[in-house]
Amino acid sequence: MEWKKTGIWKYRWLWALVAFMMAFAQFPMAVEQFYSNGVYPYWGKLLRLITGWCPFSVGDALYVVLIGYGIIIVFIFFYVGIRNKKWPDFNNGLLTIVVFFAWVFIAFKASWGLNYDRIEIGQALGISANTYTLPELKSLNNQLILRLNDARRQIPGDSLPEVSWDEQKDIAIKAYQQLAAQNPTFTYSYPALKKCSWNFLGEWVGFTGYFNPFSGEAQVIADLPSILQPYISCHEIGHQIGYARESEASFAGLLAAGASTNIRLKYSLYLDLYSLMQQELWRNYAAIGDSAGLRQQFDSNRQRLDTVVKLDRKAIRRYFQLRSHQITPAFTQVYTQYLKANGQASGMLSYSEVLGWLLAYQKKYGENSW
Repeated sequence: MEWKKTGIWKYRWLWALVAFMMAFAQFPMAVEQFYSNGVYPYWGKLLRLITGWCPFSVGDALYVVLIGYGIIIVFIFFYVGIRNKKWPDFNNGLLTIVVFFAWVFIAFKASWGLNYDRIEIGQALGISANTYTLPELKSLNNQLILRLNDARRQIPGDSLPEVSWDEQKDIAIKAYQQLAAQNPTFTYSYPALKKCSWNFLGEWVGFTGYFNPFSGEAQVIADLPSILQPYISCHEIGHQIGYARESEASFAGLLAAGASTNIRLKYSLYLDLYSLMQQELWRNYAAIGDSAGLRQQFDSNRQRLDTVVKLDRKAIRRYFQLRSHQITPAFTQVYTQYLKANGQASGMLSYSEVLGWLLAYQKKYGENSW
């Protein structure tokens, strides 16, 4: 057969492995049992044990190598195959590219990516976040305002609160220890939480932290307003312990912050949730065409927020405005497509879905459960 002559046949086990990964991902209960609660906890610990001691990001160094290799094989593909019209070289170059990305896909899925295909976090906790009403959202909004104001009054000073890097790491790790004492599902051992090596990329791409699935490291942009870092760290740890979907990593981080007694972590959490809440209120009011109700809601929120909280939020908005670039929306669109390709149909809006999980959790366990 002609396709055997191209060299594709010698990679038949690779194609079979890709097909197996794709087929296995179609069975969430099996993924949950055998991978997310079977293989992955041990693999994740091993990765963090290997990389956690290193002061710099091993995963970032790996990305540099992979990107460099990818550029080389693409250059060979175009320069040798197309420019010189050497079609055997062209075919081999194309096959090399396909094989390279097949191995990347397998490595991604095997090292962490199958967690996208596990059952939802709510099934494990006995809750469902499918629907909620505008009145329920408004009630949670009022609760957040009270919590924001109360937490801020417990933090001294009128300027944006500061948290050192070592302190915020310790806060996040201890929060998961306290949560794991209540629910071992959220056990986090062998921490690998680091400053991002590429802060400038955070500005251009628009992210505040990220998880490297190939090295098991979680990273946070180091020059962020430091009060944001404790909860962002909890979110990234949520990815490390196996919650791939953004809303679920946020919810794991929320539960950890709720289990903590550290007021700076709680304030960090409330700031994040309140920002998501404003977006969600806007979408819900827009869906029913009630612009007057939206203006009234936002006016009420501004009046009820403590003055120092409003100053903190203003400083945070100013930080992001100064670091936003014209290319940022393009990167956001790319990441949106990545999220959709991994089962998060609402793309970037999936971050706000944590509010649905929180509302469902409160219905079952009460307002004081977090």
